[in-house]
Amino acid sequence: MNERIKKLTEFTLDGKMYVSPVKTEFDREDLFLPRSEREVKRLCEYIKNQQPMITEYSKMTGFFRCDGSVVGDAFTRIGHKATGEALNNFYLKPIDNLSTMEWQHATADYKKVLEKGINGIIGEIDESLKIHKKEDETEFLGGIKKVAETLIEWAHICSEKAAKLAAEVTDNAHKENLMRLSKALLNVPENKPSGFYEAVLSIYVCFSADPDSVGTLDRYLTPFYRYDIENGIITREEAKEYLQELFLMIQAETAIENVNFTRGGESHFCVGGYLADGNDGFNEVSHLIVESLMELPTYIPQITLRWTEKTPHEVLRFMMNAERNDKNKRIAFTNDEKRIKCYTEICGIPYERAVSYTTVGCNEPAFLGAITGSNSKGNILKSIETLFHEKAESIINAKSFDEFYGIFEKELFSDLKKIYDYDDKYNILRARDINYLSSLFFNGCIENAKSLTQGGGDVVIASPMLIGMTNVIDSLITVKQFVFDEKLFTMRKLVDALKSDWHGYEDMRNVIIKKGKFFGNDDDLSNSVAQRLYESFYRYLKDKRNVFGYHWLIGDLLGYNEHHKWFGEKTKATPDGRFAGDLLKFGIGQSGGRDRNGLTALLNSVAALDKNAISCGSTVTNISLDEQLIKNDEYFDKTVDMFETYFKNGGIHFQLTYVSKEDLIAAKKNPENYGNLRVRVTGFSDYFVKLKDSIQNDIIERTIQNK
Repeated sequence: MNERIKKLTEFTLDGKMYVSPVKTEFDREDLFLPRSEREVKRLCEYIKNQQPMITEYSKMTGFFRCDGSVVGDAFTRIGHKATGEALNNFYLKPIDNLSTMEWQHATADYKKVLEKGINGIIGEIDESLKIHKKEDETEFLGGIKKVAETLIEWAHICSEKAAKLAAEVTDNAHKENLMRLSKALLNVPENKPSGFYEAVLSIYVCFSADPDSVGTLDRYLTPFYRYDIENGIITREEAKEYLQELFLMIQAETAIENVNFTRGGESHFCVGGYLADGNDGFNEVSHLIVESLMELPTYIPQITLRWTEKTPHEVLRFMMNAERNDKNKRIAFTNDEKRIKCYTEICGIPYERAVSYTTVGCNEPAFLGAITGSNSKGNILKSIETLFHEKAESIINAKSFDEFYGIFEKELFSDLKKIYDYDDKYNILRARDINYLSSLFFNGCIENAKSLTQGGGDVVIASPMLIGMTNVIDSLITVKQFVFDEKLFTMRKLVDALKSDWHGYEDMRNVIIKKGKFFGNDDDLSNSVAQRLYESFYRYLKDKRNVFGYHWLIGDLLGYNEHHKWFGEKTKATPDGRFAGDLLKFGIGQSGGRDRNGLTALLNSVAALDKNAISCGSTVTNISLDEQLIKNDEYFDKTVDMFETYFKNGGIHFQLTYVSKEDLIAAKKNPENYGNLRVRVTGFSDYFVKLKDSIQNDIIERTIQNK
C-alpha cells in the first residue's frame, strides 16, 4: 500500500470513513400525495440532502446511506415497511421451530452501468414507457426515472464538494487528485466511463443503491484496465490503488460500533470462472484484485475463486497461498463445473447467463443484476425429531431401513413443503413494498415495469438454506447401522433413549459416538445414506418453483450462527447422539469431530454427495487444517493437489481455517492472549474470542485435519 491508502485504511478501521446518514425534514403535505409519488419525492430529496464522505486523501467519493426514513436499498431494504414488519415478526423467531425469515443478498448489474451509464438506463426506461401503459406500471417507471436523474444530481453535488475541498487543501498532489475527482463526477456514473479510474468511481457511487456485492468485478473492469495499460494511461500500481479505495469503502459502510464490524462475509464477490465463450476467466485483473485486497488489513469484502477444469494449477495455488497468508480469512473456493451444470440443466438458465453468477453474503448464489429468490431458513432436523418424539409408533415396527426411510422421507417432504410455502409467504409480504432505487440496476425491472421487491427483477433461482444437514445424515446412519444392519439395539430402545434425552442410556450413546460410521469418513454405508438423502431432495425439488416462478435449489449452510442456535435450542435429542438443545451442525464439511479417517476421506465423501448438482444454493464446506500444512511448502503443495482433486471429483465448495485445537482451547480459556486468532465460522470469518460460547465449542469440536 502507498501512503495515501495507508492513511485511508487507518481512517476506515477507526470508523472515520463511515458515512452517517443526514436526517432530512420532509414536507408534511407530502402525506396528501399518492403513495408512489410521495415515496419517490422523499427519496429524491433525501439523496440530494446527503453529504459526501471525502477527505484530502480521497480520489473517490459518492457513497450514501439510507436511514429508514425513505425507501432504500435492496439488501436490507431500509425503509421498506412491509419487509421490516415481516422481519420484526419472523427473523430469528422460528415458526414451529421449522422456518424463519432471513435477509436476502443481491448484486447490481454494474456491467450495464459501465457500458451505458445512467443516461443509458434512463433511455431504457423511456423505451419501456412506450410499451407499458397501466397506471401502476407508468408510476413505477416514472418514479425510477426520477431517482435515476437524482443520482446524476448527487454525483454533481459530490463534484462540487470535491472542488471546494481542493480549493482548501495546500498539498499539490491532494489538490490535483480532488480536482480530477471533481471533473470525473461530472461524467460518471451519468455516462460511460472514459477509463479504469472512472469505471471504479462509477461502481463506488452506484454501490449506494445496493450496498452488498460487486459481483464479477474482474470481468467488467478488464476492458477498461487493458485499454488504459496498453495506452499508458495508468500503471498497475495506480489501478491497485483505485481498487483498494473501493474495497475500503465497502468495509467502511459497516459502522465500527456494529457488532458485526469484524465479521467477514457480507459484500462477497467472485473472480475467475467460466466466460460466455467457455474459457476460464481468471486473468491479470483477477490477480490484481486479489493482490489489492490482500494488502488491506480489513475483513470485508470476501472473495471467492470460481474454479473450472480449465483453471491453471498455478492459479489455484496462488489463491490458496493468498488465503494461507490472509489473517482475516477473506477467500473461499467454489466449483463452476457443478454450479454451471445446476444452473443450465436443472434451472434451465442459458449458458451465457449462467456463467454470470457470483456468490453473495455467506455463499448464496446470485447472478449479475439479480437477487436471491429466497427469504427463509429451514430446520430439516425437525423431521427426524417428529418421528422419534411425536410419531414413534409409526417407525417402531419398521422391518427394514428401506421401510423406515420411506416413513422418514414422507415426513421430510411434508416439512419441505411447509418451509417452501413459508418462503413464498415471505416473498408475498415483501412484494407489498416497492423499491425505486435498486430496481434501476437489476435486470428485468425496467423491462417488466415492476419493482425488484415484487418479482420484477431477473431472479433466476430460489435457495432456502436448509439447516441441520449433517445431523440428519448422521441420524439416518445411526438407524441403519445400529438398528437394522448390526441389530445392536431396537428402534424402541432408540426411541426411549431419545425421549429421555439419553439419560440412563449413556452407554448406548457412547457406542454410537465411538463406533458410528458417520458422514465424512468415505465409508460405503455413510456415503450411500447421504447420497440417498440428496436423491430425495432432488426428486422433491426438480420440478418445483417458487411464487415468482424461479427454480428451487437447496442450501446446506447458514451465514450466521443464531439460526443453528435458535433451531437447536428447541430441537429435542436426535439419533446422532445430539442432546436436546444442542447447536445444529454448520455446513456439510464436518461432523463435530466424527470425520476420523483424514482429509482425503472427508473430501471424497463431500464430493460424492450430490450427483444431481441440486445443492448449488448456499453450500459451505468448512475445513480445519493443522498449521503444519501451511508452514511447510511441501505439505502445502500436496494440500493444493488434494483440493484440486476434490473439485475434479465433484466437490462444490471449500473454505479453510489453519489452526491447532490446542490454540483454540487456550484462546477460549485466556482470550486476552489470542485477540488476533481468526477462524471460519460458516459463510463468514471472525475473531475466535468474539464468538459466542456455543460457536466456539462447535469450532473446537471440528476435526483438525493433519494429513
